[in-house]
Amino acid sequence: MNNIIDVHTHFLPKSYVDALKKNVVGDPDGWPTPSWNEQTTLGFMKKNKIGYSLLSLSSPHINFGDKEETVYLAQNTNDYGRKLNQQYSSQLGYLASLPLPYENESVDEINRSLSNGAKGFAVPSNSRGIYFGTPLFEKVYERLNQEHAVVLMHPNQTPVKPMNVNVGMPTPLMGFLMDTTMTFMNLLQHHFFDKYPDIRLIIPHGGAFMPILADRDAPYTKETYKSDMFAAMEHVYFDTAGAVFPRQLPMLLTLADPTHILYGSDIPYTNLSLANQLLNMFTEAGGVKAKFKFQAVNTASKLGHFIDKKPKLAKYKTLIDESQNMLTGADILTPRLRDMILHDNAVKLFDL
Repeated sequence: MNNIIDVHTHFLPKSYVDALKKNVVGDPDGWPTPSWNEQTTLGFMKKNKIGYSLLSLSSPHINFGDKEETVYLAQNTNDYGRKLNQQYSSQLGYLASLPLPYENESVDEINRSLSNGAKGFAVPSNSRGIYFGTPLFEKVYERLNQEHAVVLMHPNQTPVKPMNVNVGMPTPLMGFLMDTTMTFMNLLQHHFFDKYPDIRLIIPHGGAFMPILADRDAPYTKETYKSDMFAAMEHVYFDTAGAVFPRQLPMLLTLADPTHILYGSDIPYTNLSLANQLLNMFTEAGGVKAKFKFQAVNTASKLGHFIDKKPKLAKYKTLIDESQNMLTGADILTPRLRDMILHDNAVKLFDL
């Protein structure tokens, strides 16, 4: 495929890098800030046959405690995204940042960014401890809903970290997934998807922990929040930024709409070499398949022979086949599904 679309890739404008140096002691989120310029993205795209990339900011986003600085950074980084879009219009787009949690200023920036060619918006899971989905941002949600806006929700550092556990572990490795999951639950609690059904929300990193928690938590959300978790997971979109094989993507696809899965590289925070390997799992045979396939096929074959002799167990054959697919991971990618994830779904979502 020569026209892959990358919906989760980051840029680091100078004003943002300067703000990180000014406001953060050490590495933000415990993860080194990578060097970046537009050639970083364009070079990765050329090497990997990516036709179009949507740039956005990553954690810790733009609010370091000063309102004036936050508004300035939103405007400045969005203007830089617009500049890159104008310079490389056939290759680069951008998702605008909002100066949350400042509601009126965020609505102003939505309007400004829409007139400046933004393809959508990137919001942090929480800004200074105020989580996306809280009713405090109703004007923002209403405006986004009016525009049928695409919104990529990116995880952020949790406002309070657990003490005396996982000391020194960079937040992106586990904390990001926890914050994403908590934000999704917050959206359910506040009936976000019922109130704002036309916001097209992207949940990053393969849905974080949601695929494995859904069966456990869905009865609670149904009874206590009066929200349908399974319906919400079919409604939203997910990107594949990070390592989603051999287990996470197959599990996600048991709950998500396959037309709502999108490719994301997560560069440059995911280094280019690893991002290249992760993309190869989509585009090439081998790798994940070779590592897991023999054991899975061997086990499934033995169970299959046993079930064939026990007609009453025939209903379990489908379960075994599905388990085999989850173990082999990349085997779920039929040519059609692969094309949908790498290209077709994003074309439809962003009207490219």
